[in-house]
Amino acid sequence: MHVAVSSLVTRTMRLSSLHRFFPVVMLMGLATTTGCARMARAAFKSPTVELKGVQVRGIGLQGGTLDVVLDVYNPNGYAFDVSRLTYAVMAESVQVATGEVTTRVKLAGKEVTTVTLPVTFGMKELNKAANVLLQRGSVEYTVQGEFTLATRFGSITRPYASKGRYDSLDR
Repeated sequence: MHVAVSSLVTRTMRLSSLHRFFPVVMLMGLATTTGCARMARAAFKSPTVELKGVQVRGIGLQGGTLDVVLDVYNPNGYAFDVSRLTYAVMAESVQVATGEVTTRVKLAGKEVTTVTLPVTFGMKELNKAANVLLQRGSVEYTVQGEFTLATRFGSITRPYASKGRYDSLDR
């Protein structure tokens, strides 16, 4: 009987110790996981976006459509997807269009991927940009926004901006 009581006391002490240290062990594991994700995010290099060009697809009485072509370079040694890309197209200081693309695009590691944004704009915005084009013969344009990357470390959102010039004399 003495052995059984002693064994029961020892087991109770072990369980008591386990219950006391379990939260500490769990917190240490969580901190390690969080720390690794934080370090991975810090080592992550944001892709660079360069405006490759703007191609007018059509102009009508209500407005028009154009394709904004971006070259996106992924400087990381691994691929990931862009799950969302927002954009604002500015002609001089006039906002011509805004929108978002939610079609996933895979960015290969250490490579450039071409992304085309289909942009629709209204007649009011077109008139403002056309007036600048008629006065100067060219229009400075900017494409800016944010892209959301789906990585193995979670989603990361980064801003981008790129500029170009549409010259009517080159057409």
